[in-house]
Amino acid sequence: TPTKPLGTYNVVATYTPALADEIEIGLGDSVTILQEFDDGWCMGVNNTRGGAKGVFPRHCVE
Repeated sequence: TPTKPLGTYNVVATYTPALADEIEIGLGDSVTILQEFDDGWCMGVNNTRGGAKGVFPRHCVE
């Protein structure tokens, strides 16, 4: 069963991917968080940049 998105948030800190499963997020982007992990990372979709899906640090969004 698909998980329910946890919400849509605004990016407050830019993140540049270092690994293949990470996505780029920039100030003012809108991201939907699909899953939060215990290590402070999230799986989500960047609605602003073509719907790219991947992981990013939780502290970059509010």
